[in-house]
Amino acid sequence: MKWLHFIVTKLTFSLILGILIAYFGTISWATSCFIFGGLFCVLCVFFWIARKQFIQKISFGIVALTTMVSLGMVIENFHEEKNHASHYSHVNLVENIQFRIHEVLKSNSYYDRYVGEVFCVNDTMASGKLLIHIRKDSLSKSLPVDAILYTQKLPIPVKAALNPTAFDYKTYLEDRYVYAQLYLKSGEFLLATHVPKTLYGAAASLRNTIHQRLLDNNFKADELAVIEALLLGQRRQISKELQTNYANAGAIHILAISGLHVGILSFLLQFIFKPLDRFRYGKPLKLVLILSILWSFAFISGLSASVVRAVTMFTAIVVATHFRRQTNTLQVLTVSMFFLLLCKPHFLFDVGFQLSYAAVFAIVCLQPLWKKLWNPRSFLGKSFWGLLTVSLSAQLGVLPLSLYYFHQFPGLFFVANLTIVPVLGIILAVGILVIILAYFQVLPEFLSRFYSEIIQYMNAFVSWIASHEQFVLTDIPMRFLQMIGCYLVVIAFAQYFHLPKRKHLKIAFCSILMCQGLWFLDRLQNFPTTASFAVLHQSKATILAKRQGTSLQLFHNLDSSATAKNYTLKNQQQQDFIEKVTQDSLQNVYAFHKAVLLRIDSLGIYQIPQLKPNYILLSNSPKVNLNRVMNDLKPEFIIADGSNYRSYVARWKAAARKQKIPFHYTGEKGFFSIPYVRLELR
Repeated sequence: MKWLHFIVTKLTFSLILGILIAYFGTISWATSCFIFGGLFCVLCVFFWIARKQFIQKISFGIVALTTMVSLGMVIENFHEEKNHASHYSHVNLVENIQFRIHEVLKSNSYYDRYVGEVFCVNDTMASGKLLIHIRKDSLSKSLPVDAILYTQKLPIPVKAALNPTAFDYKTYLEDRYVYAQLYLKSGEFLLATHVPKTLYGAAASLRNTIHQRLLDNNFKADELAVIEALLLGQRRQISKELQTNYANAGAIHILAISGLHVGILSFLLQFIFKPLDRFRYGKPLKLVLILSILWSFAFISGLSASVVRAVTMFTAIVVATHFRRQTNTLQVLTVSMFFLLLCKPHFLFDVGFQLSYAAVFAIVCLQPLWKKLWNPRSFLGKSFWGLLTVSLSAQLGVLPLSLYYFHQFPGLFFVANLTIVPVLGIILAVGILVIILAYFQVLPEFLSRFYSEIIQYMNAFVSWIASHEQFVLTDIPMRFLQMIGCYLVVIAFAQYFHLPKRKHLKIAFCSILMCQGLWFLDRLQNFPTTASFAVLHQSKATILAKRQGTSLQLFHNLDSSATAKNYTLKNQQQQDFIEKVTQDSLQNVYAFHKAVLLRIDSLGIYQIPQLKPNYILLSNSPKVNLNRVMNDLKPEFIIADGSNYRSYVARWKAAARKQKIPFHYTGEKGFFSIPYVRLELR
């Protein structure tokens, strides 16, 4: 592929490699700077020599790419906030902390949630980000962006995933440079009265004003949530049910501002400012206006990875069109990726960033292949085939990533896209008009009613597609190496169909063999050679998991209505290579090959003749004297799961420490695993 020979492609891959080395490795900030400085000096020498040579040697290219790798390491270490001496994590004893609300997150039933930027710790300048939880009450109001808070509460670490295969929220936050959290309630913090406005605060204030003006025009909750997602990039108000419907219909990308939305906006702006081309300085003015509006739109919508990527790409296209330069879309995409990673290296680990680039690269590379297959002559035929092939190409591009992250595939995605995408331009254009008129409080009632009905019909159509649950394939396991293997096959066959040569066909078939090899390698690495038994963490319930080969048996005390919706159970069933899942009620005794586990529940029964358990599991807050239990049974380990009161757990922990018996609370340390050969129930 010619794209691989572009200089910017090689530089981008080298930059990505450097970011990955610094992210997963232990190279310090000083070491990476030293390596980059040395390589840069060597590069300057090679460049001075290369200027005098007509044919460049490969050594110059190797040094240049190696220097770019080291630059990636420097950038990753520079953006790692813990490497800065002012970061709050370097303060040994935090007595008070001041922070500014940087971002408002989606609230839950109990807390309003924010991202806060620390600027002062112990009355000394500091930096860093915190996840803020503020308890809801009848008197409290949601805090705006830029609000400044003072508190003496201490930040606490974010917990890692408590169960295997569960979403690791700690890693997710660390990729956004958030390393600790604060839980606050009324009376535990002070609000500053005079707060300077930042650009982020101004953008949030504008969004809040638009939200209030739309509310004044009687938009319903679901319609308003979709409008704000489509045009303001805010998805906090979308209900869980509506979001699930869009995901199951394969139309979730419509709710996230991306290249599709920015492309339509760019086309509309080109059309609106077309008359400026007639004037002497009209074209430069048109360029400035379009770019200003695009980046203002990106800023108002919150500068998410997908929005910034799309606006960066269309900025390059608009500039190239203005100077009458022929643009190579793949090259423009790569340039946008290069500069984004140069400024924000952790975008590389953002799921939206990965999915958006995978989709656009797939559309650019695969859609021409569908045209070779069939190129209809009629306008309707071309439109239908174009929309269908764009949807198919995008789905092929994001399918491995989607299975890796979400483990499901919407079978009716093409129905939603063929119906909604053709009218999305009209929806966005009318939506922009509605927002402008609503902001200036001159929105006619008929227009607000008309637009509300459009969104309502779109939501109803998506819900109808999502209701056909038999077409939504769920619980599909996919690991990293398997995902890489799938992409190798897609890329190899795309190359063959672009240039159908024998060597490309050989490469394509070799990619299938390589994919199979990666699948088998991953299976060998991760397939359990011994059986295991785990005490999982679940609030207000007990869940035990027994895995033996490809079979998984779950013991729990959840009621039937909660079982189907329980994420812990679903995550266990999505484990790799699980072919059979059974569920059973809890037992009191589990006997292993060389050990016995006794579960003491709320009944408090533990005196079983001739039973000397190695492990004791405390569940459902049994009212027992743990000191007496330990003296009678002499266990090797005490386990408490999430079904117990915290006050009980604290008391048991102190008792176990006093008798020097290891104590494991799943709410703090996560699941507890016991390897075994044979399991017997009693």
